[in-house]
Amino acid sequence: MSVVSYGFLVFFVLVCFVYYALPKNLQKLQWIVILAASLIFYASAGVFYLGIVTITAGIVYICSLFMQKNLDQQEQLLEGADRRSARKIKNEMKQKRKRMLTVALCAVIGILIVFKGSSFLIENINMLLWHMDHGIIPVWKLAAPLGISFYSFMMISYLMDLYHGKIHAQQNFLKYLTYVLYFPHITQGPIGRYESTGKELFVEHAFCYSVIKKGLYLMVWGYFKKLVIADRLSAFVAAVIGSAGNYEGYIFLIAGILYSIQIYCDFSGCMDIIRGASECLGITLKENFKRPYFSKTLPEFWRRWHISLGEFFRENVFYPVSTSQVFLKWNTAARKRFGNELGRNIASVMPILCVWVLTGVWHGANWNYIGWGIYHGILICLSTIFEQPLMAVNTRLKIPTEHILFKIFQMLRTFFLCVVGRLIFLGNGLSDSFHMISSMFKRTQTVYTVESFPLTVNEWCVVLICVIFLSGVSVVQEIMEKKQAEMTIRDWLDKQNVLLQMGVVLTGILVILCFGVYGQGAGAAFIYEQF
Repeated sequence: MSVVSYGFLVFFVLVCFVYYALPKNLQKLQWIVILAASLIFYASAGVFYLGIVTITAGIVYICSLFMQKNLDQQEQLLEGADRRSARKIKNEMKQKRKRMLTVALCAVIGILIVFKGSSFLIENINMLLWHMDHGIIPVWKLAAPLGISFYSFMMISYLMDLYHGKIHAQQNFLKYLTYVLYFPHITQGPIGRYESTGKELFVEHAFCYSVIKKGLYLMVWGYFKKLVIADRLSAFVAAVIGSAGNYEGYIFLIAGILYSIQIYCDFSGCMDIIRGASECLGITLKENFKRPYFSKTLPEFWRRWHISLGEFFRENVFYPVSTSQVFLKWNTAARKRFGNELGRNIASVMPILCVWVLTGVWHGANWNYIGWGIYHGILICLSTIFEQPLMAVNTRLKIPTEHILFKIFQMLRTFFLCVVGRLIFLGNGLSDSFHMISSMFKRTQTVYTVESFPLTVNEWCVVLICVIFLSGVSVVQEIMEKKQAEMTIRDWLDKQNVLLQMGVVLTGILVILCFGVYGQGAGAAFIYEQF
């Protein structure tokens, strides 16, 4: 059940009605309505897959109870213990807790690898066996459960927070399952932390007209980005990328730029829809995008794009690798050889590359995704290593780095680097990606016209006007955040008279109905659903 389908809208209205229709003395059971809705929503993608996620959640739940018991015992043993004894107790209990953590992580990651990486691993093993004149292994073609990459990371995050004693284990399995299956965020995130999302799910939420209005504003904005911009651009991008061998030259630069706009409107549009839907239920999901194309550097870009995924890798990969014994030895050796500042930056290459290879693999077991991850990892490493030298050069040359034109240059540079990365990401094999990237810098005698592609002149006009409007709204949002304004655009609109509010909403709905992509392209799958 796609969130851009009519079925979802009917489903969501019914859920909201039942959710708020409960008598006041039963509002504490609203989470049961959410659980039932989430089970129905997920089962619509396949009852078998509902079984997979339930079994995985059950394993995590059982292990979490043992870990919580360990933490409770640790608290009892620490009472009255001196510092030396306390350290010994913590180390012993931590080792016991780590065993349960390992069991749970192996289960979650193992199931994730089976469904998302088994065919890739077998195909590459078969390639080696073929060169060695050995027999091949039958390739498994398994369809991955809906949202497996997202709910697996939520489970891992839950386990790690519990392991470090940041949260208490949920004692009720059905409540834990509600947190995992919560239907707005199960398909594409954000990767919600139990500490925040879990608590909001199980408290009472009274009907609030203002809260629901603001949620609906966000949903309309998300549908506009998805149906009017992203789905319309997808026809052009699919035509060029799907037949990359038939094209050459600048058309790949245009395709990369338009795909960058498409994937932003597609993914952030989905986030707006589900965050808005969740707010209508009184539950706030974390913002996952903060206008990433205003970023002046790649590290800043990735702090603004898919924020919850970046936080997950930072806390569960970057920090553990950075504090590991192997890294500490590497760091010491690098500082001795290159000096403290440069040595520290060079040493940071290891955890950064670990993060980015895994980020590529998370998107899918595919050499294009891995290559895309390595590409961004290398660029971020270079950015880290040369940050101080470049600042010194700018100072010596008296380059006005605070001038608006220089900042625009930085934004365009970062955007271009992202476009190149998109072409690595998009290719049907790395050779396809290399062809597109190398070709876009070559001169070509081929002249492309509007008639060469699926979109008409009128559709291009719609795209242009809508992208300009989206950019204008984004500029306003960026300025408001820089000035630390206390209210958002939605807060401002909520304070206006009813006629203006109704006018804005109805205009948005009318634009979606008139200019959204329907028919064969209606409800096109979200790009990140495949991850």
